[in-house]
Parts: sequence; C-alpha cells; structure tokens
Amino acid sequence: MVTRRLATTGMAASLMLGWLAACPAQAVPHAVDTFSVVTGQGKARSTVAPAATAGKASTATPTTPVQWFEAFDDAIAAHKPTAADRVILSRPFNQEAERVQQWTETAAKVAKNYRELAKILHRMTPLPGMNGVKEYRDLTIDWYADAASIYEDLIKPRRPARTMEELEASLNEIKERAQSLNQTTGNLKAMDISLRKTFRVHLARYDDPLQQYVRSK
Repeated sequence: MVTRRLATTGMAASLMLGWLAACPAQAVPHAVDTFSVVTGQGKARSTVAPAATAGKASTATPTTPVQWFEAFDDAIAAHKPTAADRVILSRPFNQEAERVQQWTETAAKVAKNYRELAKILHRMTPLPGMNGVKEYRDLTIDWYADAASIYEDLIKPRRPARTMEELEASLNEIKERAQSLNQTTGNLKAMDISLRKTFRVHLARYDDPLQQYVRSK
C-alpha cells in the first residue's frame, strides 16, 4: 500500500530535500522541496498521467562542439520533470492519501527518466579535442543517477521505524544526500559555463533567452 511506503504509523515528520527536480547542467536551484511523511492507510486513486518528456532529443551525430552541447541540452530537456511534476513533488501532503499517491507515482516517473537520461548521456562521446567534457559528462551522469536513487529510496517499501530516533536517523541520511547533490549542482553549473566558454558554445539553449528567441523564429 502506497501510504505504508511513505508513512510511519503514529508519527509525522518533514524532510527538506534539495531541489532534485532541477537540472544541474541548466539551472542552479534556488529553492527546496518539503517532503512530508504522513500517517494513514487510506487507499488513493492515481491521478498522475504517464511520464511525459519535455522535448525530443536530437538523433543526429554531432560534428562540432556546439552540436554536441546542443544534443546534450536536448537530452536533458527531454527527461526533466514537467512544471506539474515539480509542483506535485514540492507541495505538502496535508494528510491526504491522494497526494501521497501522486507524489509516489511522480517520484517514480522522475527516477525512471533520470535513469534513462544517464544511459543516453553515457552514449554521448565527446568529440576529439573537447578536453574536460568527458569528465563533465560523467559527473553529470553521476548527479542524475544519485538523484534517482534518492527518489527510489523514498518510495521503496520499508518496515516502520520502531523509535523516533530511528526515524530521524533515516530521514537525516536522505537529507544529507540531497543536500550534497544540491551543492554539486552549483559546481556542475560552473563547470558547464567554463567549458562552453572554452569551446565558444552558447549557454544551455533552454536557459539562454537569446537561444529561445532564435528557436522561436
């Protein structure tokens, strides 16, 4: 039962997660989610639509650094959470079983998309001469894999905590992992900007107002 996965009977707690729905290559997070652990065993119906992607990743083989980074951006944009996903993941449960169900399904979808994205990025071999890009790609892959594992750990079945101390220890462990990823996000963003400057590539196309204007024409 979904509420058994997210709840500890007779207890309630809040866990501050890093903004794991943000994309490290495209945006530095400025907010955090609040994950509420609620009690209750009511059955909720699903209202979350099947996973939808934000765009379609390019299938053409890049021949220039610009094309490589644009394919990189497209892959991320195609797998990042939607605006609705981010709302569902950040809102409180308010003791509502339906919200718990929506959060669980959305978290599972995001984790699945992040796992798929990590595989796609792994296949994107940097062009000869793109020094430092492979390391950046690998670190980005690690970020998405780690973010996926946090969501997966939050929704997997587990036995109820026997004491408040045990519950707090479990939540603190996940919180620390989320905070670590949150800090890594800023470092990845700085690395991304530096590499694009080196190879004379525009900013991530979905965050660059100029690129958005050009692509709209």
